[in-house]
Amino acid sequence: MRGSGGDSLAYYTEESRRDLRWADDLCLAEGASPAEAAARIMGELAGWGATAEASLSAHLVELGATVRRAFDTYTFGLQELSSPLARIEFPDNLSLRPADAVDPEQLRAACAAAYPPGHPDHDVSMFDDLRALMAGTLMGPLLPSSAVLIDTDRGVGVAAVLAQDCPGSPPEEGPWISEVFRDPAPAYRGIGALLLRHVLWSSAEAGLPALGLAATAGNPAAQVYENIGFVRTARWVNLLL
Repeated sequence: MRGSGGDSLAYYTEESRRDLRWADDLCLAEGASPAEAAARIMGELAGWGATAEASLSAHLVELGATVRRAFDTYTFGLQELSSPLARIEFPDNLSLRPADAVDPEQLRAACAAAYPPGHPDHDVSMFDDLRALMAGTLMGPLLPSSAVLIDTDRGVGVAAVLAQDCPGSPPEEGPWISEVFRDPAPAYRGIGALLLRHVLWSSAEAGLPALGLAATAGNPAAQVYENIGFVRTARWVNLLL
C-alpha cells in the first residue's frame, strides 16, 4: 500500500477467511507514518478483516476498527539449545499416537471441554477447524511430530498437540504449532505440557529449526509456554476494518 506520493506505507498478504477479504500480516513499511498508513488502510480496505501488528492496530482502532482478538506469537529454537531435549515418558494408561492416525471424533469431547463458552479461544466452528488442521487443509500439512494422547481405559483422546508444515522462516513463520489442548479433568493435569515437550523433542530429532505458536491474550496457557522455554516475538491484533 502506497501513499499519495508513491512511498510505501504498509505491507500485507491478501487472503479470504470465511468469505471475508483479509489483510494478513499487516505491517508498517519502514519509516512510514502510522497515522498516515492507518488512514489509507481504513479508506482502501474498509469492510475487510486484518491481522495487524500491535503498534499499527492502535491507530486503526482510533479510526473505528473493531478488535476481534489480540494474540502473542512465540518461538522455540530447536537447534540452539545448550543441552538436548529429553525424551518424555507418559503414564501407563495414556497411549501416545501420531495425530494422522487418530480420528478427530476421538478428540471431540476433549476439544469441547478445553474450550468451553467464556474461554478466550472458544469458537462455534472450533471442531471443524480441528478436523481441517488434522487433514492438513487449513494451515498446511500435518508434521510427523504431531501427537495425540489416548486414555486406554476410556478409549478416548484426552490431549493433542498439532504442528503444521507452514511456509516461511522462523521465528515469524515456518513450522507452526496450531493446536495445544487437553481434557481439563483433574486426572489429566499436566499432560498438555508433557505432550508439548514431546512434540518439541520429536521435532528437534527430525531436524526442524524451530516451532512457533500463537496464544490469545488472556489465555493462561501462555504462562505454560513461557515456562517451557518459548520466547515471545510479537503481539498481533485481528480487526474488522
